[in-house]
Amino acid sequence: MRPKQLVETIKKASKKTKNRVSTIVLIVASLMMVLAIWCLIPVNKVEKSKTSHPQVAIDRQLLSEYLKEANDSKEQTIPMQESMLDFDESLDFIGQVIIDKVGLDLPIVKGRGKEDGTGFDKAVYACTNKTTQKLGVNNYVLSAHSTYLSATEYFSPLLVNEDGSFDMKQPIVLEKLKLKIGDEIKVNQSAEQMEYRFKITKLFIDDGQGNFNTTYQAMADKVGQAQLTLYTCTDIDGENRLVIQADILDKRSLSS
Repeated sequence: MRPKQLVETIKKASKKTKNRVSTIVLIVASLMMVLAIWCLIPVNKVEKSKTSHPQVAIDRQLLSEYLKEANDSKEQTIPMQESMLDFDESLDFIGQVIIDKVGLDLPIVKGRGKEDGTGFDKAVYACTNKTTQKLGVNNYVLSAHSTYLSATEYFSPLLVNEDGSFDMKQPIVLEKLKLKIGDEIKVNQSAEQMEYRFKITKLFIDDGQGNFNTTYQAMADKVGQAQLTLYTCTDIDGENRLVIQADILDKRSLSS
């Protein structure tokens, strides 16, 4: 190849190279532009997320207020404490507990008396259990004996079955009891000459595990709720208890 032809060839090659470089530069620039646009998308999302933070804060505030309101309206319970137990030995009748459905009509006395065997066994009557209990205000707890010798004495009527049978030598079956949820219990108060009516809402057997802790818990007060709780032994050995709980329906004067 001659020098002149070589120069022309180099010029043409150089021109082609320049064109290729220009093309490459253009392609690279285009790619960079596309990349920049693509990168803007998450940025916009971040910006959008930032602008939504105030709404998130408001939602959390509403949730916090809702939870507070729900907590305030939730039933508050005052647990039973040993210091509340009433060991009053008085034998004065202060009222009467009546359940017409099972023929129960038993005088009420204040306190459980001495429980060391040295005093009169007050549990032949319906004994109040707590120094803090007030009829028609909080949980009014009454307990009494039951006896396998009679279906009509003490709290024995609570253990009568729907078919009229009564046997404390056999385990109690709640479903067979004559008393049912929804049945009525009346409590007469002598001092104020008032009658309070309650509706049974719960019946259960405490098997004595934990030293009758379940019965103990049932004696707690629910703030602002008037209740009645009755309990008695269901077997000869006193190893199980029937616990009946009821909510107040209404009250009326006995003098009218």
